[in-house]
Amino acid sequence: MQNKDWFSFSKIKKYFYRQTWTGIKTVHERLTQIDQAIIFVLILAIFASGFFIWRNHWIKTTYEVPANGGTLVEGIVGEPKNLDQYLARLTSAGLTKLQPTGEVKGDLAESWQVSTDNKTFDFKLRDGVSSQDLSNQLQASNIWPNIEVATPTDDHIQFKFKAPFSPFLYTSTEPVFNLGPYKITKEDKTQITLVARDDYWQGRPYIDKIIVRLYPNEDALIRAAKSHQIMNYVIVDKNEWRTSNSNLLEMALPKQLDLFFNMNNADLKNKALRQALRDNKPADKAYKFTLVTSDTTKNIQMAEQIKAQYAALKVDVTIQKYSNVVLQKDIIPKRSYDILLYGLDYGPDPDPYPFWHSSQIASTKNPTGMNLSNYYNKSADRLLEDARQTFDFKVREDKYNQFNKILDDDVPYIKLLQESMDYVVSPNVKGLDKIFGFSETDRFLNVNQWYLKTKRIKK
Repeated sequence: MQNKDWFSFSKIKKYFYRQTWTGIKTVHERLTQIDQAIIFVLILAIFASGFFIWRNHWIKTTYEVPANGGTLVEGIVGEPKNLDQYLARLTSAGLTKLQPTGEVKGDLAESWQVSTDNKTFDFKLRDGVSSQDLSNQLQASNIWPNIEVATPTDDHIQFKFKAPFSPFLYTSTEPVFNLGPYKITKEDKTQITLVARDDYWQGRPYIDKIIVRLYPNEDALIRAAKSHQIMNYVIVDKNEWRTSNSNLLEMALPKQLDLFFNMNNADLKNKALRQALRDNKPADKAYKFTLVTSDTTKNIQMAEQIKAQYAALKVDVTIQKYSNVVLQKDIIPKRSYDILLYGLDYGPDPDPYPFWHSSQIASTKNPTGMNLSNYYNKSADRLLEDARQTFDFKVREDKYNQFNKILDDDVPYIKLLQESMDYVVSPNVKGLDKIFGFSETDRFLNVNQWYLKTKRIKK
């Protein structure tokens, strides 16, 4: 009886299975196109809802962090021989490093001390940095040649001066040691390739590779930017930047374009005349002067403006323009000008001594002196001497303020333009929202923190 009942149940079960399967196979034949579309949308909605629920949970339980990888392409107007001024921060490092606040903190050196007589700077180096290696690099490159260097231990390097020299702390921020975050692996006339260093003291940078492409002029650079051949670049004309969707970062530089009056010229020794020219007032009589400048577009345009402005003040100006090489090797050392339109780079420390102390007036003993106005003032000299031997920065600032008042009254020069740098940054480059420093290469001060790729990790 039981076997018979089981047989009957099995037959019924198979029948329903066949009916169900047949129904499933033919269900689409019984559904209208509208029914099929509704079912498809419902299935799609179920999958989409599941995906978004999973995604929201994933986002809530993780956070985004920089990831290694990617290639940054930088564009530069220049030649390979000038790369140091553009790329030094990529390949080199300093003993110390400037911070956005203006403070100086350790780079290759983790700490430092100044002797009680303020003549010796002792830097404690980080693990893996050899004092002898740094000393050898300084000797080979002839950087800081007039400073005595000592290596008392492998992790200490000392710099000794004959007199106290407070600006050296800022000098030590210069990237002069080839231990930077990147190293050059390939170089030619049009392109340089750099790769991240695994042994950089702060760890391997996020961006694996940086390609620097060189362009002969600004127009070529802009064309490359518009065709997306480069990502980041320094720009002269801000109007060109407005054609892109990139970000623009600006950095003030310690560079000035100034007008220097040669105090060896008998007429220009007249302070009242210099003050009149500064204040845009007519001179007491007609004068003729030669104005010398470089043959760059910016300087020539500025010289023409000055010529027109001074003509209205009864001063006739003749413009002479030279290449920077001729200016630096011939014209400036001989002070072969009445008025000089020239740019000065004051560097990392606000020490005017190299440009205004009377010891820097060009002479046979000091042909490279950079006191371009041949300016001498005993009180100004004393303030400059005291300031660079003072380690109290408030005292230094006070002395520089007193010096600037003397300079403003004597008018050996006229400040025309404070220079700045505009840096265009691709929106794909993260970790870069501010640039700071003393030179163009300082835009790479924190390049090891830039990144192109990201990843998410659990909270």
